[in-house]
Amino acid sequence: MKNLGMMLLSIWLIVTGLLTFATVSIPSSDIILALLAIAAGILFLLDMREKRLSGNLGIILLSIWLILVGLLPLLSVTVPYSDIALAILAIVAGVLLLIRR
Repeated sequence: MKNLGMMLLSIWLIVTGLLTFATVSIPSSDIILALLAIAAGILFLLDMREKRLSGNLGIILLSIWLILVGLLPLLSVTVPYSDIALAILAIVAGVLLLIRR
């Protein structure tokens, strides 16, 4: 499942990057990207079920970040300081992933 999660994360990253440079608007791209992020996060978490928490904390935080990044726009809710919280979560996840390597 981790490979499928990694594939969905890769697609999400590529499409997100390409849409930044695209001059064309693609209908429902925000919904598709949100669903890709949620699916990747869930697949990573499902893969972590039988593994140790300590060595995989970076992946778990990445999964939570992906799910939140996907859910917040879909639910159309405004959470105070969510952008700051998501940025901090992303930084911590990234640092933990780098330390693990």
